[in-house]
Amino acid sequence: MNVLENAVNIAKKENISTIAVASTTGDTALKLFELAKGSKFQLVVVTHDEGRVPRERRFKEDIRQILLANHVTVYTHNPRAIILRKIISAIFEKLGLPTWYEYLRQMREKYGPGIKVCHIIVRMLIEGNILRDERVMAIAGKKSGADSAAVFLVEPRNKRPILEKVIASSKEEGE
Repeated sequence: MNVLENAVNIAKKENISTIAVASTTGDTALKLFELAKGSKFQLVVVTHDEGRVPRERRFKEDIRQILLANHVTVYTHNPRAIILRKIISAIFEKLGLPTWYEYLRQMREKYGPGIKVCHIIVRMLIEGNILRDERVMAIAGKKSGADSAAVFLVEPRNKRPILEKVIASSKEEGE
C-alpha cells in the first residue's frame, strides 16, 4: 500500500475529516483526489508557488481547475507571512528563545524531510486561517510524490501544529 492510500485509510478509521497535501505540479494532488473521490474529506492542496507570477507557476493550471471544480481547496501561501516569520525568528534567536526553524531542523533530523514539509504545510494552513481546531492528515514528500504522512492536531491557542502520529516517513527509506 502506498503512502496516499495508507493516509486515506487511516484518516477514514480515525475520523479525520481534513487531508492536506503538498504538491508542486499538482500530480500528487490529483492522485489523492482520485483516491478520496466519493468520501467526505475536505481536501486541501498546498502549492509551492508562493510569490510567483502566474506564468512562472509550476502547479499545472488544468489540474488546478479540476480540483477547484470539485470543491478542493488549492492554497498558495502569502510570501509576506514568510518574511514576517523570518523577522520574528531572528528576534527570538537573538533573545535565545527557540525558533520555528530550529524546530523544523529537529523534525527533519528525527523524521526526515517529508515530515518537515508536513509541518510546514500545516503551519501555512493555520496562518492562512484554513485550519483552526481539528485533527488533520498531512502528506508530503522529499522532492516529488508522497513519501511521508502524519496526523497533526491544530488548536486555536497554539500557532504550531502538534505532531500526533507519523504514518510514513522518508527517514525510514534510508534518509
